[in-house]
Amino acid sequence: MTISTRHGTPIGARHKAAIAVLALNEEVAGEILAQLDDKELKALAAAVDELDLVPSDALVAVLDELVKAMAGPVSVARTGGAAYVRKLATQSLGADRAQRLFAPLTPAEPSPLELVRSARVKSLAELLAEEHPQIAAVVLSQLPARTAAQVLRAMPDERAADLTARVAAIEEIPESAVTEASEALARALAATGGLSSSDQRTEFDGLAFAAALLNELPAEQGDALLDRVGQQDAAIATRVREAMFTFEDLLRIDQRQMSPLLRAVQSEVLVMALQTAGEDLRAHLFGALSQRAAQTLKEDLAASKPRRISEVEAAQRQIVEAATRLAAEGQITMPPRGEG
Repeated sequence: MTISTRHGTPIGARHKAAIAVLALNEEVAGEILAQLDDKELKALAAAVDELDLVPSDALVAVLDELVKAMAGPVSVARTGGAAYVRKLATQSLGADRAQRLFAPLTPAEPSPLELVRSARVKSLAELLAEEHPQIAAVVLSQLPARTAAQVLRAMPDERAADLTARVAAIEEIPESAVTEASEALARALAATGGLSSSDQRTEFDGLAFAAALLNELPAEQGDALLDRVGQQDAAIATRVREAMFTFEDLLRIDQRQMSPLLRAVQSEVLVMALQTAGEDLRAHLFGALSQRAAQTLKEDLAASKPRRISEVEAAQRQIVEAATRLAAEGQITMPPRGEG
């Protein structure tokens, strides 16, 4: 005979174990429960909660050797179900352990960092503007770039520039720093305290994050902010500006604008840089060349030997630097950034 739970699903091994406990007298059942660990007791209690009325013939099929000890159908309502198991657990394990074991689970409260991430942008900007700058930079680094950009837009210009420079200089973040910073912000504290050198750390590319953050801003506002960063730290501003435009961004430059750049780059550098480029970017660059020059580039690329990733990335950086230089000279127009 098929036995189902009150939800209509077939019973499993843990439900059969629950039926056995419900069928035994308290003394025997208590001795059995005393041999179970906490995980097993919780599984047993959950199985009892899921059981409905168990007919006598079903009991015989499940517990043939114990059927004589049963007076009739076992009803969860009649025996008290989980309450009965809790009673047995209290007798076998003691009140304190039973109470801890069967304490209702409460939903986990959101972490301080989750609270920070879900805060309103205006409120978050006001708090970070008053927070210790290093704490504010750590918190800002844990936000999505779009959200962080909105927070910066709501801050005074000098404060926004200072935090952008600090974020760009981050190379790793101790996990404890994230916890302390988010707790400090959530509780409106002024400082986080010292950090242990033994803290587990997470790698963080602050330069890329700062570049992504600025790319989310309208071009005029992003450029103004970067200029202020340059007033505080010219080297950081230069690195961020370079990181804001990547090799793949060449795809966004109009093909008619590409000629000065392709003339400024040596062919072997271009071949090396294209080894890891996507098909769309390759086609874009080929389309900016004459048919003969494009065919030559394709043949050179096909015949080129694989190079180290570091060498390819260096070649790509060289081309990006050339594009940035030509844009500063007015020879090409860089693609627009951000949203208006």
